[in-house]
Amino acid sequence: MRSGRGIDPRRVLWPLVLIGVFGSCRENAPFATLPEQASFMGADAVLTVGAMTITNEQGIRTAELQFDTAFQWRDSTHQSLRGVDLTVFNENGSERARITSLRGRFEPREESLTAYGDVVLIIPFQDRRIETQELQYDPDADELRSDSAVVITEGGRSYEGSSFTSDLEFRSFEVHGAAETER
Repeated sequence: MRSGRGIDPRRVLWPLVLIGVFGSCRENAPFATLPEQASFMGADAVLTVGAMTITNEQGIRTAELQFDTAFQWRDSTHQSLRGVDLTVFNENGSERARITSLRGRFEPREESLTAYGDVVLIIPFQDRRIETQELQYDPDADELRSDSAVVITEGGRSYEGSSFTSDLEFRSFEVHGAAETER
């Protein structure tokens, strides 16, 4: 993302206008229009299809964050993301966990992520899958948690709960209000 000046929404919309004009030259071709109020959420910068590598003090990769779109504001410390895919790694480079969601809020200073909308957390070494609508990843607090209803699948069994918390190593994993469900 650019620092300093934001992206002028007119520069971003211009290619869409050209596609709409030239795409409508064929007979019966659909014509897409953008509403006049489309302002890209008032963002000062918009980045499409991006990735960030997060490393520890020793330069070892601890996570990789990929996204379809990121919105940044000059007066904000966070980035609003669309199409989120966060992979967290062990010290040996193997995948520890993966989080996907429709949207997210990334705090670069804390390297924390709050994922929203159809969130899926996969923990490969435990054969565990967690589905929820909101998930908080906080490396400073060494915590993953969701205050929303969760569905957990592991070893062919499924559980539903009202929320869960875990450390980032998944040694202390607690599901609140858990009840086994039939598959």
